Amino acid sequence: MGFSAPSYAADTLCATVTSEAQPQSGQKNRSSGNFSTQGCGPRLKWTSPPLIVYRVMRDVSGGTDPVILGAVTNGLVTNAINERSLYIANPQNAKQSFQVTVYSTDDPTNN
Repeated sequence: MGFSAPSYAADTLCATVTSEAQPQSGQKNRSSGNFSTQGCGPRLKWTSPPLIVYRVMRDVSGGTDPVILGAVTNGLVTNAINERSLYIANPQNAKQSFQVTVYSTDDPTNN
């Protein structure tokens, strides 16, 4: 289950979350618990097993959860997202639970 995305000297762990292979029981989208990227930046690098595609959504109490990122794949670099209640949603191509790790990076790539 090895995978790798290029590392930069300034990559710093921001968050780690375990996602189920499909939405949790009773949930339409959510496949993980909440995690935070608050205070991370200037860019975020998302790592996960290859071929898995998922969305990142924000948990809104009593409201509709917005999609923050769509079609996230291993190695994607995004601008900083300063949010506390994020979760993994609607994974595709996952056969079992998997881990998503988010790094604060100086990687100049912005897919």
